[in-house]
Amino acid sequence: MFTAPDLFTTLHIVLLLGFVGVTSLLLLVTIVNWLRVRQPVLSWRTGPVLRLPGWPVAFLLTVLVLFGLSVALDHQIPLPLFGGYLLGGGFWLVAASLASSVVVTEYGIITDVNHADDAVGWSQVVDYFEVPQGCRAGFVFFYLDAHDRRRRLELAVPRNRRAAFRALLYRKLDVRFDLALERAYGKKELEG
Repeated sequence: MFTAPDLFTTLHIVLLLGFVGVTSLLLLVTIVNWLRVRQPVLSWRTGPVLRLPGWPVAFLLTVLVLFGLSVALDHQIPLPLFGGYLLGGGFWLVAASLASSVVVTEYGIITDVNHADDAVGWSQVVDYFEVPQGCRAGFVFFYLDAHDRRRRLELAVPRNRRAAFRALLYRKLDVRFDLALERAYGKKELEG
């Protein structure tokens, strides 16, 4: 007959295996979605802590602190359980880091590779402007979504990616906007 501690240990192991399984599937799906991105030009990570996602970092820090406390209090934790939490947390951290990275392609901007609705094509952008924000430049894009509703995308670009991002904006958007402006007003009106 199972005792209560045996039942809780078994339940703990089953839940931990489920956690590792789900986070490994999340990582696999994120990697597949990342590999499906066509012609990436630039990418950078976003996140509150060293550009890493907050929840996985908080989870891993909690696991490490609790493991440290258990060692300090001389409480025995089976290493496979601790390893399972670290493995699942690591899978979650890598998947969230890849998913929350901004990817700029020849076709547009992807703010989350796991959500196709978050992608904005260059042809959808109707206007944009730049807002200086310290070490990151902020770009605000106005675009039309699939239902022709106006949307706004605010994008922080790190300093080391700023020049390449501006060059890409010039190549993809400014040329199109300059041509539309020239058609509307004529070249002589713009020069004079």
